[in-house]
Amino acid sequence: MRKSKLDHAKNKKGYLYKLIWLSCISVCIPVILASIAYYFVSVERMEQHLLTESESSLQLMKDRAERVMQGIESESLQLANDPLTMRIIQNAGNEKSIIWHLEFLEKLSLIKNMNGFIKEVFLYIPNDELVLSNDYGTISREDFKYKEDINELLSSTEPSQWNQLPRGTENGFITFARMLPIIGSDGQKGILAFEVDALAVGQFLETNTIILTRNNEFIIMNYFDFFNSTLQQDAEYLEKIYELEGVKTIIKASSNAGRIVAPGIDGNPAQFQYVKNVFNRTYVSVIPEDFISNQFSWIRGMTLLIVFFFIGIGIVLTYFTSKKAYSPIERLLEHSHSLNIGRIQAKGNELEFIKDCLDHLSNEKDKLVLFMENSKPTLRERCLQQIINGDYIRTDAVVHDCNRYGIDCRLTNIVIVVEAENIYKKKRFQPEERGVVAFALANVMQEILRNQQTAKGYVIPYQGAGVVILQYHSELEHKVMHQATLQYIEEVSAALREYLSFEVTAGIGRYYSHIADVRVSYKEAQTALQYRIFPNMGSILYIEDIEVEKKHSILRYPFELEANIIDALERKNEAVAVEYLTKFADLLQNSQSHAFILQCYHILLSSIIVSLEKQGVNMMDIMEHNFFEQLKQKKTFNDLHEWFAEVVFSQYINLTQHGVEANEELGIQYICKYIREHCSEDLSLVQCAEMIGVSPSYLSRLFKKEMGMNFLEYVVESKISEAKRLLKETDKNISQIALQVGYSERNLNRIFQRHVQTSPGNYRLQHR
Repeated sequence: MRKSKLDHAKNKKGYLYKLIWLSCISVCIPVILASIAYYFVSVERMEQHLLTESESSLQLMKDRAERVMQGIESESLQLANDPLTMRIIQNAGNEKSIIWHLEFLEKLSLIKNMNGFIKEVFLYIPNDELVLSNDYGTISREDFKYKEDINELLSSTEPSQWNQLPRGTENGFITFARMLPIIGSDGQKGILAFEVDALAVGQFLETNTIILTRNNEFIIMNYFDFFNSTLQQDAEYLEKIYELEGVKTIIKASSNAGRIVAPGIDGNPAQFQYVKNVFNRTYVSVIPEDFISNQFSWIRGMTLLIVFFFIGIGIVLTYFTSKKAYSPIERLLEHSHSLNIGRIQAKGNELEFIKDCLDHLSNEKDKLVLFMENSKPTLRERCLQQIINGDYIRTDAVVHDCNRYGIDCRLTNIVIVVEAENIYKKKRFQPEERGVVAFALANVMQEILRNQQTAKGYVIPYQGAGVVILQYHSELEHKVMHQATLQYIEEVSAALREYLSFEVTAGIGRYYSHIADVRVSYKEAQTALQYRIFPNMGSILYIEDIEVEKKHSILRYPFELEANIIDALERKNEAVAVEYLTKFADLLQNSQSHAFILQCYHILLSSIIVSLEKQGVNMMDIMEHNFFEQLKQKKTFNDLHEWFAEVVFSQYINLTQHGVEANEELGIQYICKYIREHCSEDLSLVQCAEMIGVSPSYLSRLFKKEMGMNFLEYVVESKISEAKRLLKETDKNISQIALQVGYSERNLNRIFQRHVQTSPGNYRLQHR
């Protein structure tokens, strides 16, 4: 036994370690794979970013350089075409040459001062062997310090060119020379040259920018140096740059733009990106590969840090999670071994024991699933109510819950709202019993839906009405679906009329293919029900049939009819007021606007209340009738008309004719009479307040004021009086009498004893 326990502990320990190692591997492998993917994606993006920056820098350098070079070329062209320049080179030896020379030198000084890149401008006149220079004035060619530059320019056959002359090599200048005259066949008569500071232009374009001009090639190069050293501009260094393999390849390239990889100035690979323009100028940006590689070092470091961080967290969490995950199994094993007899027998193989436990749990799960299936209709109904109410914000959440509760999302949906008419007015139900009415409607609608072949769906009681969501297959024609919908509503109406004596009105929304749009269809069905305010609309209101375009005519409130109604009421002529009310209602129907009609009735009621106040009726007494709350509950044309004619007009006549006190007395007398005649029923303060059109709180205060007791005490006294009469005048037993006055026998004995100080039986003996 001791050996068996040691083996069991060893196996248990081995299983736990296996679980920990498996969990660690499951954590580490995804982290490593994700880090590798992150590294390669980051490297690729960084490389693309650097190349994009290089291309942007190259384009910026090109734009700046072109502005400088084209500006100098434009200045040269304007000066070459200047009449003064032409007179100087064509009239060499003229006695007026000195004056022209002075004027020309002034222009040269002006040009130089306006452009900071120009260091010197000179004009060479071959016939006079003279040089006009802004630095040296008028000087002979032999005395000119840089006469070698002129010799090299004379040897060129190009009409204009950018070149690096011997003087430029020594001082870092580049020269733009133009042969004069520009147009003509008399040969060269002069040279106009602009000496440009290449170092200043390079610094203006971008740091580490050099300019090469050789063999009719004009190259502007930005050589990126990640050590931030400044490029040299001496002849030896420029020659070394010019001899680079990448530069030669770019010069020979036939394309106007591109990118190549070639050895840089240090012999290591570098990215050469170039652009050529129509003026035979080439712009080159060079980025060493070492710089690009160094940019990736922080990505490698960050990636490794993230990998080690998440692996460390994963290992720690895995260990404690594995221990926690194994803990229930360990407790289950210990509990099982502590049992002598049980449904799950202990085994030497821990995994077999766990399997038996899982089988037992599976059986328990099946029981839970069965319980959930029984609860599913309630959960489904709650889900549908949330959809109708618009509680879902995201569409995917709607679809998820519908799939969870077995609601098909692939069908076409339409919502129908069914409301019962006049059941509260006929005193069959109280307003607070709307839930009972909705439940009754939903039950009948559900029974009718079960017999439908074309449609299926779901019925729920919602806000005092029966709501059904009908679903059809998407391939059905709209006409077929609509016919089936109308047939269903007609069957529901007939069944409710036959079995419950309910007259109902149904509002129908539009058809939608997505389950999330059920809320829209429900709102449309409610809108359709609002059109009950129009007479002769029928009991089935389809939103597409009843919605019409709004008329462009201006809607006018019938002030004249309102004035006639008020005048008739003030003259106590209720019949005439009803006639004008009928005309008022007929005129409003032409507006075809539900909102406009309701607002007009509110305005009419406000005017009637204002008239009552003018007649001397206390406003607080008027407000006690709660007219506006009663108006809000009227939904149909007949309800509105009858309420105004029977309630509002009657109250107006009563309030103005008898005054407030007489009206209160009549109301209390009517309530007292009703209580005495219906003492066998379950009477409530709310029910009696509605009978005379006042609020329950106002009726309670009025009853106490007029009768000297509260409402409940008067009801009890009336029931006791009726019980006394029955005890004296009839032979009915106590139980029958208690039932007739609305009490149980036990309650009658208790209340009779408290009020009469004797039992019903003794009372009968004393008075028979």
